[in-house]
Order: sequence, then C-alpha cells, then structure tokens
Amino acid sequence: MLRLNSLYDDILPMPPAKSITAMFYAAKALLASEGIDVVKHSAVESALGFHFAKTGKLDPRYHRMFINARKIREIADYDIDEEIVEPDAALKLEEGREFVAAVKRLLVG
Repeated sequence: MLRLNSLYDDILPMPPAKSITAMFYAAKALLASEGIDVVKHSAVESALGFHFAKTGKLDPRYHRMFINARKIREIADYDIDEEIVEPDAALKLEEGREFVAAVKRLLVG
C-alpha cells in the first residue's frame, strides 16, 4: 500500500506519462488483489474491464479513463506526427489522480 500512496501523492506536477504509469501500476495492484497477474498494458486494460468494470466493482468510467490514457501514451511514444495539447495533458493528470484514488478506495476498503 505504501507504493500506491506514493504514486497518488506524487502524481502532480508530473508529466502525463508519469500519470499514465501511475494508473498502470494502480490497475496492476488492483488486479493482483484478486490474484490476477498481467504484464502488458493491453492485458491490464482487458482484465480491468472484465474483472472490475463489467462486474460493477469499479465504475466503468475509470476503465474508460484507463483506455484513453493508454491511447495517449501510445500516441506520445509512437506517433511523431500527433501532438498532445496542454488541455489534454492536464486532463490526463487529473484523471490519473481520480483513477489512482478510486483504486486506493477499493484496495483499502
């Protein structure tokens, strides 16, 4: 839990990539709490949807946030022609905080 607290407390003023990374590790921690071990972002996304969003354990909007964050990360990492504008980056930072806080609530109870 200390690691998750650190991710949550330190997420701002990080760049969006760090926020997205925090979301990824928070999602992995949530999945691990159910004995689910996945590695790739795409596998985490699928498992999060199947085991948490579809079952109602996690509000589906958080799953959508995770999906959108992964898309932004892929654009930032691989699409040299696409630009991520500041309002999108600021939104991802806020969504990262919300997502990590939601996961923390589920893990802590």
